[in-house]
Amino acid sequence: METIPQPVAALIDRLGQTADELELPYAVRVKAAAAARRAMLPKKTPGKKSDHRIDNAYTDYRTGVRGLELYRKHIPHHDRLSRWRRVAEEHRLLKNLQKRAQREKKARRQRETNTSAELSGRQFPLKNCPPDISPQAFVAAVLPHD
Repeated sequence: METIPQPVAALIDRLGQTADELELPYAVRVKAAAAARRAMLPKKTPGKKSDHRIDNAYTDYRTGVRGLELYRKHIPHHDRLSRWRRVAEEHRLLKNLQKRAQREKKARRQRETNTSAELSGRQFPLKNCPPDISPQAFVAAVLPHD
């Protein structure tokens, strides 16, 4: 366990003395402690941490490794597990890999549709209306008159 450096310990002492001198209530002291903590510690990046074991397994999965070779390489102690535990771990790994492949495919499709700036035959060009024309005037100009 590391000790607190002397200058930091002096600052903590000074903060405690200042809180005592001002006779701060407990709630304010808690807020001050939280503010000091936020100032000292950087924010963590949001989201779930990526599992490196799954990343490595997915790389192998994409290159075509399947079956027992994939399981033995990426499930710890695969050959020492009981039959049912082994089946459950294999299923869990395969499900994770297939889900990741599905998400990647969906993201790729989404990127492809977002890059095409043209309107499809079903899309109505109203949202591409110039800002100086009202939507009603635009529709009247686009639709043929009888």
